[in-house]
Amino acid sequence: MHIDRFFILFCFILFAMLMIIWLPSFSNLGELIVFAREKSFFGISLSSLFVAELSFLLAVWLVLTSYRKPDKEKVSLVCIKRHLILTSWFLGQVVVVFLAAGFLVHQDASWYQMAHGANEIMPAQSAILLICYPGYLLFGGGGYFYARTRLPGFIKEKKTAFLVLTFAPFVYLPYYDTNLSSLGGPVIEGEALYIVTYWLLSISWLVMGVGYLVLMSIKEIILNIRSMESYFVRTQ
Repeated sequence: MHIDRFFILFCFILFAMLMIIWLPSFSNLGELIVFAREKSFFGISLSSLFVAELSFLLAVWLVLTSYRKPDKEKVSLVCIKRHLILTSWFLGQVVVVFLAAGFLVHQDASWYQMAHGANEIMPAQSAILLICYPGYLLFGGGGYFYARTRLPGFIKEKKTAFLVLTFAPFVYLPYYDTNLSSLGGPVIEGEALYIVTYWLLSISWLVMGVGYLVLMSIKEIILNIRSMESYFVRTQ
């Protein structure tokens, strides 16, 4: 049995970096479960949305991993279609990340600074944990299982990229000191590691996760289009 030591080491480093981000926030979550039961959107509690999303996530993963049809990866049209679908999984992950990092992660700044204490639940923080985190697993993990069962040749040597695509967005969790996610302003001792980790994971997700996988998928689409063109030229 072959053991990929580099992949295991990479997993350890990635989750160690995430712990640097999680610990300051998780130490202030307090009564998150109670808050999730009481807080509702359109009459549905956060905890119910979380359970429903997890159930849907597991159902999708089960469907993707149970794929047992004959492999037609070498057929150009089929391969192009599968890469287009795979790219849609990547884009779904981008939408969820932009919702969390571009909108929700900044919503609690005035709420915290103006009226509340550091030991209270931040609404956007709970929404990201209970709604966006399962979304990362849905699209990132779904993309991985789709590629593994339908494009096994493509996924070779790309496990680390899929790992970054799926788990690096976990870095986008609001913290009570909003300056920690900013490149500007003074940095005191102890905060530098947080800031470096935050931006290193953010850039890694954008470049190694989304950028690399999308470009490789587009490359495969172009190669298959050229292969089809060559075939039609030879048969004319």
